[in-house]
Amino acid sequence: MAQITKAGALLCLLTGLVGCGDKSEPPVETAYPVEWETTDIIGLNKLPARATSYSYQSVDQALSLDRTQSHFVDLSGSWQFNYHADSNNLNDAFTATSFDASAWKRIPVPSNVELHGYGIPMYANVWLHFYSTPTTVFPDTSPKVSSANPVSEYIKEFDLPDGWGEQQVLLHFGGVSSAFYVWVNGVQVGYSQGSALPAEFDISQQIKPGKNKIAVRVMRWSDGSYLEGQDMWKMSGIHREVLLLARPKVHVSDYFVKTRLNSNYDAGELQVRPFIGNLTHQDIAGWQLEGHLYDQQSQPSPLASISIPADKIMVRYPQRETVRFDLIKLPINKPKLWSAETPNLYTLVLNLVNAEGKTVEALSTRVGFREFKTNNETGEILVNGVPIKLMGVNRHDHSAVNGKAMTREEIEQDIRSMKQFNINAIRTSHYPNDPYVYDLADEYGLYVMDEANIESHLFGGQMSNQMQWANSMLDRVMRMVHRDKNHPSIFSWSLGNESGTGPGHAAAGQWAKEFDDTRFVHYEGAQGLPTHPEFIPPREEWHAEIYNEPERQRPIEIANPDDAPWVDLVSRFYPTLKKLKDISESPIIKRPIIMSEYAHAMGNSLGHFDDYWQLIRSKPNLGGGFIWDWKDQGIEHTTADGQTFLAYGGDFGETPHDGEFCQNGIVDSYGNPTPETWEVKKVFQPLVFAEEDLSQGVIRIINRHHFASTNQYRFQWQISRDNDVIDSGEFDADIAAGSSQLEELAWPPISGEAGARYWLRVSAHLKQATPWADAGHEVAKQQFELAVAAPAIQPEPTPVALTVSETEQTLSFVSDAMTAEFDKQTGRLASLSQANQAIIVQPMAMNFWRALNGNDRMGWRPDQVSAIWKDMPDKLAVTSLSWNQLSPSSAEVLVSKAYEQQVFVSHRFTVHGDGTVQVEMSFDADEQLPEMLRMGMQLGVSKTLDGMRFYGLGPWENYSDRHTAAEMAIYSGHYSDFLMSYMVPQENGNRTNVDWLELTNSSKTGVLFDGEKPLSVSVWPWSQQQLNAARHPHELVEDDYLTVNIDLKQAGLGGTTSWRADAAPEQPYKVLPGKHEYRFAIRPVR
Repeated sequence: MAQITKAGALLCLLTGLVGCGDKSEPPVETAYPVEWETTDIIGLNKLPARATSYSYQSVDQALSLDRTQSHFVDLSGSWQFNYHADSNNLNDAFTATSFDASAWKRIPVPSNVELHGYGIPMYANVWLHFYSTPTTVFPDTSPKVSSANPVSEYIKEFDLPDGWGEQQVLLHFGGVSSAFYVWVNGVQVGYSQGSALPAEFDISQQIKPGKNKIAVRVMRWSDGSYLEGQDMWKMSGIHREVLLLARPKVHVSDYFVKTRLNSNYDAGELQVRPFIGNLTHQDIAGWQLEGHLYDQQSQPSPLASISIPADKIMVRYPQRETVRFDLIKLPINKPKLWSAETPNLYTLVLNLVNAEGKTVEALSTRVGFREFKTNNETGEILVNGVPIKLMGVNRHDHSAVNGKAMTREEIEQDIRSMKQFNINAIRTSHYPNDPYVYDLADEYGLYVMDEANIESHLFGGQMSNQMQWANSMLDRVMRMVHRDKNHPSIFSWSLGNESGTGPGHAAAGQWAKEFDDTRFVHYEGAQGLPTHPEFIPPREEWHAEIYNEPERQRPIEIANPDDAPWVDLVSRFYPTLKKLKDISESPIIKRPIIMSEYAHAMGNSLGHFDDYWQLIRSKPNLGGGFIWDWKDQGIEHTTADGQTFLAYGGDFGETPHDGEFCQNGIVDSYGNPTPETWEVKKVFQPLVFAEEDLSQGVIRIINRHHFASTNQYRFQWQISRDNDVIDSGEFDADIAAGSSQLEELAWPPISGEAGARYWLRVSAHLKQATPWADAGHEVAKQQFELAVAAPAIQPEPTPVALTVSETEQTLSFVSDAMTAEFDKQTGRLASLSQANQAIIVQPMAMNFWRALNGNDRMGWRPDQVSAIWKDMPDKLAVTSLSWNQLSPSSAEVLVSKAYEQQVFVSHRFTVHGDGTVQVEMSFDADEQLPEMLRMGMQLGVSKTLDGMRFYGLGPWENYSDRHTAAEMAIYSGHYSDFLMSYMVPQENGNRTNVDWLELTNSSKTGVLFDGEKPLSVSVWPWSQQQLNAARHPHELVEDDYLTVNIDLKQAGLGGTTSWRADAAPEQPYKVLPGKHEYRFAIRPVR
């Protein structure tokens, strides 16, 4: 490799000249490192960033938007590969065209090398695995990679397509982590760093007809890695596509599209600033650049056209005022506007025509006419003048199989699922995503917050305040904006994540605002307004504890007292409901308030999500936010005996790590929906069905859409008696966005059957297929219970003679139909059999605990603050136990228990000879004791009772603070159908509002648990202790019985965060000490 001085490197960086360095020198051994540990150098010979675009030979080809019809070769596939565990003793011999690589391995490109056996994936939220200094501050010198730096080397040969020799040929790398060098036919053509944006190199001078060779060296770590400290798996390699592109030597090198709308939104103007590249320096007088705008169907004739002289396309930079943007203008009357609900797209074709009238090159892009503004009186986000709410998710590029090298099919699955679950926005956390994400967002309709690849979590705002990092930070923002500037779905540029704040961010934010006045600038870290008289200066200690001190009455997470002027949105992480309400009522903040992260969905989580949205919808200035996050980040791994499981932090042996903190998704690692996904869909649904007068069949339909009418839906209703549909119907309704209307559903009078409950279900379904869902897809639903007079059934036990026997240890009740045994030492029902069939095989005990979910374990830590309840069932001492014969066929057992004059429990068990046992529990605890995790009873039943049936909320698991999406019905199946597997075993499988639970064997005999009031129930093949101790599902070993939970209530899941005390359930969903009582019956099923 030619030696390039630092000054020469900077010149190359600034000029983008391909000729930097003497390309004629043969490969020689080179001493590393230079570039990858020098913050001044972020690229060598890398072409300026440009909008994603392809060069076509005709307008018709460009209209197809099919890049395979352009000058395009996809170099994805099998590449030759060599791996070094560190960067010592490297040489460039492999770059030579004569190098024999027959002994090298093969690896797919794109891919992460660690998932193919080269090094290990490393997961951490904050820690940097290459940085060994124990302090969080490093000196003001170029940062070093202080651990071994693995190196991956690649070789790919390709044949140059016919006719490309006279064109400019570009080598495009969509994304490489974290830095790389590239050679073509033995000549170094460039260097780049920054893992999430393209690097393009002009290789026109290095290629030749026929066979050509690309050689690439990838450094796993670089100084750029200090800006890539995101909460994600750290992996390396060529993880996005590699393309060979060609374009004429006179071409449209880039273009920027803006749309303008009048105040009535019934007329618009398309504005384009194109740039002409002329590598020949020939006179192009007489050449024209045509602009043609086509509608969504790409009709043969454009809606509007313009032609301007190509040699006049020059951007002139005046001495004063700003540069003129609209070199091309196309007025459009009554444009169909783009929004997430109505993603109307046009196609713009730029056709470069030579003096003979022949097309030299045609380029195309999709255009959406839309306007993003804020109302600084109400604090609302406006799209096309209409207030909207962001119902969004944070999205990582992640595949359980492919890591960050997602296939297009996997990306499509992500975006299609988001739309199907009523999500309308994405934040590309925390780096620009693959361009295909934005293409689909444009087409399907999603608002995108495009985020720069900047996170220095470990170092806070150090980089933003040090001059040496300013160029890198600005470059990452500028290149992102340039690549993505023509996507109508992008409503905001985001300057990164968790990197403090300082001049670096301010410069990037102001640049983005000046460059693009059509979008917002966002950065959550831009908190505090030092020029405001109410500003409270931070102390030297930046850690969170200072925010709890009494003198800090306005915590920075609320407002101090406003945010920096170079952001358009006031953004916050994980506010509690109270803090969100407080900030919405600030008299100082006038901008829209969003949550760039909230509802931390780690494991079994997303509690009180509906409560957030009731608040958001009640406050105009609360613009919604982005759930953390979309997908669990599990990676497929295998055990020593070949079992496949989903790995998380530490499973590959990396240190340090952050364990399970990567399982935060509302879909699982494969993209499958979870109970959290269904809850989100229901809370986000665009229609509300409200009870108006159900006795007359009248409901109100509220259209929460911002733009769309309900005429796209077919409405359905059905009346059910328990599970049986007894009447149904369909109707249409055309309700404008933001409006409502009454709808009368006609059904005949219902005669109530004894013991039955009656339900009305109303739903809305797509009439026509969309790109993201089939016709008939259900968009919204609601269930109502009908007040139908139906006498209750009070089952009475069948009289069967009952005998009682007693020993020092036990109390036994026996009849021809059953045997029940009580342990006198513990006061527990120890066993129960019916008709010689074992039913209860493990004693029934009080239970105040649960297998901790992620919010419990890593957040509010009940194992510390509420530990008294964990073993309370064993601490409760029997203070009295007696029994009474009530009749020849029944008897009662009375048990009293106490713990240190703080907790008192009494049980009454009424045993009947037919096998029925009625259970009553009264509980009273000192209200000064901490909260509990549940209030209920736990027992073990025979594993033969594996058929589960219940009448309650389902079908997916639900909890007191996450049940909005569930519906009342009778659900049945194998007990395992009602479990939920999480990457880390934890509390799961619960169902609330359960009238009764039935467990039966293959002969349909067994047991029924029948609550006097609705119960909370679950059934597991493992003990609670096993669930709590296991770290992976494959470590769970099934017991020889089923654990059954029959609870009065269980604490909510929580999930404001998963690392602070506010991870706990909100107040309405806590289980607090005091007085509690409940009753249920255990009945035989024969």
